[in-house]
Amino acid sequence: MFGLLRLNEYVDRNSLTDFQLESFDWLIEKGLQEVIDEKKDIEVDIPDYTLALSKITVGSPQVNESGQGVESRAPFECRLRNLTYAAPLTLEFIECGEPVEVEIGYLPIMVKSGRCLLHGMSEEELMEAGEDATDPGGYFIINGTERTLVIVEDLAPNRIVTTTENVTGKDIILAKVFSVRQGFRSRVTVEKRETRKAGTLFAAFPGIPKRIPLVLLMKALGLSDQEIVGLFPNPDMRVEIEENLSFKPMDEKEAFDYLGRRAGAGHAKQYQATRANQVINNFLLPHIGNSEKDRRAKAIYLGVMARKVLELDLGIRTEDDKDHYSNKRLRLAGDLMQELFRVSFNKITRDIKYQLEKQNARHRIVNVKTAVRSNNLSESISYALATGNWTGGRSGVSQVLDRTNYLSIIAHQRRVSSLLSRNHPHFEARDLHATHWGRVCPNETPEGQNCGLVKNLAASARVSKDTEDSAIEKYLKDFGVK
Repeated sequence: MFGLLRLNEYVDRNSLTDFQLESFDWLIEKGLQEVIDEKKDIEVDIPDYTLALSKITVGSPQVNESGQGVESRAPFECRLRNLTYAAPLTLEFIECGEPVEVEIGYLPIMVKSGRCLLHGMSEEELMEAGEDATDPGGYFIINGTERTLVIVEDLAPNRIVTTTENVTGKDIILAKVFSVRQGFRSRVTVEKRETRKAGTLFAAFPGIPKRIPLVLLMKALGLSDQEIVGLFPNPDMRVEIEENLSFKPMDEKEAFDYLGRRAGAGHAKQYQATRANQVINNFLLPHIGNSEKDRRAKAIYLGVMARKVLELDLGIRTEDDKDHYSNKRLRLAGDLMQELFRVSFNKITRDIKYQLEKQNARHRIVNVKTAVRSNNLSESISYALATGNWTGGRSGVSQVLDRTNYLSIIAHQRRVSSLLSRNHPHFEARDLHATHWGRVCPNETPEGQNCGLVKNLAASARVSKDTEDSAIEKYLKDFGVK
């Protein structure tokens, strides 16, 4: 009885779904602007014409009905009349040095979020507006249908995980990291396997057809033999690194040319160097940076991955548990909507570039206001929310809200779905893990192929916010930590 009273007290004090509202509010305040800042400008092939991107603003929810013009519509009216509850997005372009504000489309607004018309209303005001006073919100209204975004469970980005895997009957020690930058995800691995001619340590990342010797990659990034050996303090590790260096002795230029031949196989020699630069800057550990000055940092990071592989091989460390919840992250509505907006916005920037160049080719006045087709962005976002078909080929991210009763609404908004395939066993991923205690309900999971891959947050579980590491790093440096 005491435990029940304590839980009741917790529920009375805390909303069980406010993390979704907070995540969407972050999207409005910071997330959308982050995408605009990533793009910065649109390169247009027109002499003496520049187009930069400035500030994006989200208006008040409204509906633009044919013949009636733009009018404000409350959520209950959108449900009854099969409308989409959305607000206009206005982007400030800097066209040849002059600011120009253009409406680029509509963004669906989460009910009860900070931008919603119902935000801050009392129970009496909500009932007068035709709304359920106890409705928690946290969902979207798309063409009159209430749809919620399921929380997505994903591996923590930019974190090294070292494991032993069995490939074609052989045990291979593997260190992998999912490097994420501006929505782009790159899987980088360092592995130890026995070969006769190429050494024992190899690296693999997108843009290179097959794995390549690790030490050659580190040399191509600018490290000397002595600097590579210096990254490994253990004498046994140094012996192994020196053996790998002796297999194919090369200097930095030769190693870079080798990388170009692998990255641009079948192309002209001039293109191979360009392709090698593209691959290193954009696909190799993009979270560290995408310029030439970041290459030494990338080489050192690869050295850290190799050191973990050798430590596991020598028995100095144990395998990392990839199912441990410290190695997982939950992606909420704001993060998922930012990813969708990034892809949709990139589409319309390409269309704006095409429209502007077409205006110039036809000797018309080049004007960004007439080049923006706002329907493209609105339809792209609304389609994904209406069907659940998300970026990256995922499906089922958006679902029709379960309105069976009040508890089913809460349970649906606290549901967690894994990205793993339903058709494979994944026994360890489906199992109950010790770190689920207090975070994930041990009982509530469906039967069948979704068992263990679709979970629900525990009653008192809270989803914390991601924080910037820079402030903590500054404090550590001030304390003299090296």
